[in-house]
Amino acid sequence: MNVCTSCHIGRMQKRNIVYLQWHDNGLLIANRMPAVVCDTCGEHMYDHVAVEHLQRLLWSLPPNTTKTAARSK
Repeated sequence: MNVCTSCHIGRMQKRNIVYLQWHDNGLLIANRMPAVVCDTCGEHMYDHVAVEHLQRLLWSLPPNTTKTAARSK
């Protein structure tokens, strides 16, 4: 495992964490995004391939489109 470049004490471990990003006028929340996280200070780096896939998906949608889930009664 790699030593954390921020605190120089902790070890970076693979985990799935929440990813937050502003997109158009809303906040995108992606649960279980792959990342490496320091077990001491909490510094994190998202997996660049996963972020790239998410970006491609977001930018492939027409601007200002919102999708709402249908509610069941």
